[in-house]
Amino acid sequence: MIILKNSISYLLMIPAILIGTFAMAANGVSPGISLQNLFIWLLGTVMCSYYFIRKKEKRISKGNLLLTCISIALLVLPFLFDGSGGVHRWITFGPVNIYAASIILPIIIIQLWKRNNPASYTTALYFITLLILLFHPDAGQLTSFSCAASIILWKKISNWKLKLLSLMLSTVTVIISWIFIDDLAPVPYVEDIIFLVADLGIVWLIFGVLSLLLLLSPFFYYGRNNIVSLSLGVYFLMAMIVTLFGHFPMPIMGYGISPIIGYFLAVSWIRINN
Repeated sequence: MIILKNSISYLLMIPAILIGTFAMAANGVSPGISLQNLFIWLLGTVMCSYYFIRKKEKRISKGNLLLTCISIALLVLPFLFDGSGGVHRWITFGPVNIYAASIILPIIIIQLWKRNNPASYTTALYFITLLILLFHPDAGQLTSFSCAASIILWKKISNWKLKLLSLMLSTVTVIISWIFIDDLAPVPYVEDIIFLVADLGIVWLIFGVLSLLLLLSPFFYYGRNNIVSLSLGVYFLMAMIVTLFGHFPMPIMGYGISPIIGYFLAVSWIRINN
């Protein structure tokens, strides 16, 4: 019963994962690929239920400089690997490719708001992250992060001139990232999974969209009183929307363990701190 109670937030992923898995299977994707999301969800749910949610009484309000440095280092790490077509987004371990940004950016968003961080620290971390994403290049994650983190910057920066300058620089960075967008070909069951679901019929598409909205519900529910929850919700919402305009992975529904890990980290933080 304790595990079930602690797993409720993680159960929200099941509809999107199952719909995505069915769409992959219907389009001939091998079970070795289509079932990986479900396996990672099961493993993550057990681990988080035991180790994260049991620390609910230990609210995390202070920033962690070491964690911030590690996060930035992990975002830079993909540059050490060969990448693909000049794109460096992945940390490679043999046949496994870890999409670094989709795991690290939720952590950085949380770090941006930590109450003992001055506005200068927050602003510097924000623009360092944008710069790294610009050189990955990754217009999708850069746009998602910029929209989410700008909410925090707007709250933390008291100087109106600095606010406007930050907003202008953010906008320019996002525009540049889309001008110089990569030309990698999409993988249907990763970036175009929502279109595979649509091919199954209108009913499947409706349930697919609803399952994606369900993923956002805890963030916007707690976001009424928690700026970090709101920012994380905006991040995941934008990560879904950008897939309609470019070849970017659809989180949770599309194949890929990294967005699932990032979602686990984000929703676990919300459960601990609300």
